[in-house]
Amino acid sequence: MTRTALLLLTLTVAVPAGSALGAGEPTAPSIDQIDWGKVPEYRIVPGDELRFNFGPAPPSVADLTREATVRIDGRVTVFPVGDVVAAGRTPAELQADLLRLLAAEYKQPRVTVEVYKAAGNQVHVLGRVKQSGSKPMGPFPTLLQVIAEAGGFEDDAARNSVLIMHRDGANSVRVARVRVDRLFREGGDVALSRFDIIYVPRSTIGNVDIFVHQFFTETSSVLDVAMVGWELFNLERVFVLRTQVR
Repeated sequence: MTRTALLLLTLTVAVPAGSALGAGEPTAPSIDQIDWGKVPEYRIVPGDELRFNFGPAPPSVADLTREATVRIDGRVTVFPVGDVVAAGRTPAELQADLLRLLAAEYKQPRVTVEVYKAAGNQVHVLGRVKQSGSKPMGPFPTLLQVIAEAGGFEDDAARNSVLIMHRDGANSVRVARVRVDRLFREGGDVALSRFDIIYVPRSTIGNVDIFVHQFFTETSSVLDVAMVGWELFNLERVFVLRTQVR
């Protein structure tokens, strides 16, 4: 994926010029402002409820369907293949894997995978905030909303170097460094995506690429079990983006 395409994937939210951030909640983007063709494909997480459609089962003409909830270990049980890792994959990726596994049992296997009930929306806030952790959010969270939900900054927080880390597939992460101190002075906000990691450092981060690689190296054992949306993640590439704030 090109850098231009990655930049286009970064959603922004506008606040009218001259408006004060303290006057109310930041404005979230409306559905008709989002280019859904540029939204990354959905990735399954624990708690998602899946429906498997195996097509008609003769002599019946009705489709044979089964439903399963993704367990905390990221797996679902599918007859007759057994447990299959679902978390961290898109529905299309899981479907392709199931077709491969079912081919050992059936000559012409058929299956489609549907997420018919998604787990709750969360954003993960780490670092120098008063209440770090995973925060349940609405469908269109923004950076200032999440920081407020976390109780605000600690006194020693580097407000000029807040990182937004967004998973872009199984091996890549898009990172934007945001000067939140400027947002407070000039107005504006940044739209977030489901399961983004917000990291507030104690001091200004010099090299974002090096920092992000160190961050994921040190927390890799925690991601799979503690951060919904980061299952099966193995960092290979970091894309540092310029965040557009209006």
